[in-house]
Amino acid sequence: MNQQTFSLSAEKREGHRHSARDARDAKGIPAVVYGHGVEPISISVKQSDMLRTYRGAGQSSLVDLDVAGKKIKVLVHEMSFHPVTRAIQHVDFFAVNLKEKTNVTVPVVFIGESPAIKNLGGLLVKEHDEIEVRCLPTDIPHQIEVDISKLENIGDHISVSNLMLDAAKFRVMLEPNTVICAVAAPKVIEEPETPVTEVLTEKAAEEGAAAAKPEEGKKEVKKEEKKEEKKK
Repeated sequence: MNQQTFSLSAEKREGHRHSARDARDAKGIPAVVYGHGVEPISISVKQSDMLRTYRGAGQSSLVDLDVAGKKIKVLVHEMSFHPVTRAIQHVDFFAVNLKEKTNVTVPVVFIGESPAIKNLGGLLVKEHDEIEVRCLPTDIPHQIEVDISKLENIGDHISVSNLMLDAAKFRVMLEPNTVICAVAAPKVIEEPETPVTEVLTEKAAEEGAAAAKPEEGKKEVKKEEKKEEKKK
């Protein structure tokens, strides 16, 4: 959970109404910086640089944002995506105060092997794949690891109170009894009372009998016709 800082360069963007479109046309991503000690600044970042930074930093690592030579410590606060291509359309960067605690959403990573899953066939139910915590920007964990090797029986679970976090540094913004993950019983597939093969065999026999009835009726009609011809 060591803190890591990433770097990203940005250019100032003109504030006219077409500036966002112009940035996208130049293969850039329109963005804005706001927060502690920073007047809102319209900027543009390169798509390739933003993708590389976001893959590494996510929304839980500090980014050194270089805007025209001025470095600002920021977090990726919010992103919008194209509904079809899923390309990044806009980014909000939040400038932080390194001496002031802030709320940040941190991804949860499940590690280890659960005996209840391996030996008893249990199913891991993940109730939360990210957790909001409050801490100093320099203490923000890149991820929170949850060790599921402690889950030995069906019904076992891990709650917020079980997380190995330093209470002096981190405050989890969830109730202590909130379940992070649990082991559920395996689903039992009920077998049909009559085997499928028998059902198909019976169905085929019924269809065969139904198909034979018209033929039997035809034979009876022919017998009656021959009797009539003999009488004549």
